Amino acid sequence: MRRKSIMTLLCLTALMMLVFITGCGKQEGLVVAKIGDRQIIAEDIDRFFDRAGFRFVSLEAERNARRDYLDTLINQELLIIGAYEKNLENQEEVLKVVEGEKIKFLLDALYEDKILSKARPSEAEIKDWYTRTSEEIKASHILVKSDSTAREVLDKLKEGAVFEELAAEYSIDPSVQRNQGDLGWFTWGLMVDNVQEAAFRMKAGEISAPVKSEFGYHIIKVVERRDVEHRPGYEESKAQIKNSIIERHKRTLMTEYAKKLKDQYPITIEKPTCEFVLNKLQYLYPDSIGGRARPRNNIDPAQIDKDEGALVLGRYEGGQLLLSDYLNNLRRVHPDRRPDFDQYDSLAEFVFQMQFMDILNLEAKAGGFENDKNYKKNLLRFKELAMADILRNDSIPYNVDITEIDVKEYYATHPEEMTVPLRFHLYEIQVDDEETAVKLRKSINSFSSFKKVAAKETLRPGYKKTSGDLGIIFSNQYPALYSAAKSLTRGNMAGPIANAGKFSLIWIKEQVEAELQPYESVRLTIIEILTREKGSVLFQDWIKDMKKRITIEVYEDVLAESINEKKYAQADTVQSGG
Repeated sequence: MRRKSIMTLLCLTALMMLVFITGCGKQEGLVVAKIGDRQIIAEDIDRFFDRAGFRFVSLEAERNARRDYLDTLINQELLIIGAYEKNLENQEEVLKVVEGEKIKFLLDALYEDKILSKARPSEAEIKDWYTRTSEEIKASHILVKSDSTAREVLDKLKEGAVFEELAAEYSIDPSVQRNQGDLGWFTWGLMVDNVQEAAFRMKAGEISAPVKSEFGYHIIKVVERRDVEHRPGYEESKAQIKNSIIERHKRTLMTEYAKKLKDQYPITIEKPTCEFVLNKLQYLYPDSIGGRARPRNNIDPAQIDKDEGALVLGRYEGGQLLLSDYLNNLRRVHPDRRPDFDQYDSLAEFVFQMQFMDILNLEAKAGGFENDKNYKKNLLRFKELAMADILRNDSIPYNVDITEIDVKEYYATHPEEMTVPLRFHLYEIQVDDEETAVKLRKSINSFSSFKKVAAKETLRPGYKKTSGDLGIIFSNQYPALYSAAKSLTRGNMAGPIANAGKFSLIWIKEQVEAELQPYESVRLTIIEILTREKGSVLFQDWIKDMKKRITIEVYEDVLAESINEKKYAQADTVQSGG
């Protein structure tokens, strides 16, 4: 099998899981096309457009897009039929791939049963959400770790302290130094549940009691409230609102389900293993190093042998976590969050988090989901897509013959594709506001001074240490900077340039002119292009041959019915001022 086909197969599972986990079709049963004895339903099309989040400007645009995607699905079904004709369902590679992905589809069935089936909102809930979005709020908050700190902040506010000053002093929100706690304007649905519930109950000028969320404790100050102007109609907003509610419900349900599993699969920490690690650390670090305390929450895996790594750190019904696996997983955890080896409750929490997927696997197997109809359907669909992929990439006899004459002709007739475009070696100073940029520009009189200012002032993450050196850039990397650079010559400075909400000064160190690449350096690329183009033509010929002998019926009226036309009628009314 070609490498391309193998890579596609490896990606199929992620695609299928995305389809079946996030898909929540609205029109199951509406058959829009039949291909032989196979059929395509409106839900298949809904899933694709819902998942991609498409918003169409008109009814006609959506009709055309759905019709185009239906053609893609028809071709996919023809490939599956062709794969069955070649008995690819019994090919060893297909069987291996499907066997290796079964557990993921079992998890999908578990997810559908425990989470997704309970996350779908009622019509009344969607309408209530829409009603709430008629108003927006401007608010600020102070986020702290504990209720006692929140009470302390609240007492100071009651004594007349300035909200913004306390936000700068107390808040753990990462953006507080930039915005002094200002959350800006927001409508219902854009904040975490408890925060928005509290904020929308408040009047302008009010300050809340401490509000707990997953991030900590919030003191909220509502600055202003106002009606939302030019709000889309209900039908136009319905799909987006539904998805927003589903996402919120899923997060809540997953949190509750995880708590249930934590009780169902209690973690037992093996204290002798913990004591071994602490003793080993004492042996390795008999004295503190450079005044630092001896580590108690981690040990270098290289310092333990195979037998020591095989010690069990945590057990639960149906599984366990070895010390070596724990230490390897711990590399992804910030040192400040790692529990010491004598903090058994915290260790149990970490072991549960690390083994969560394995515990879900146990639940899926124990739940009998091998007999679930959706599990069987989804697994079969994955298998058929794998078969179609193999047929598309390996089994259709393309006989693509690319000659050297073909390659040279393409090189001669497509100079724009073979040319490396104009590019610039730029240095940049990025700041928050235009006034600062203007002030900095006045202080710069040379390339050397530009780099010194960049090393101190630029806000682009990671570029202070390079003195603002962006390297050689193309037009698609930083379009605004590239456009400004085109009007300059080497050794000149430009700016301030509005760029992604900030302002930039740039210095051109070098301008690299456009140049045609040598034939030999692009020869293989051209062969790939021609192979793909000719292969596509031959594939379309194969599709035409299949369509001659496989009966295909497309129900255009049903396809039209699958579109919610009301949202476009509402949009037209709003735009016309009706």
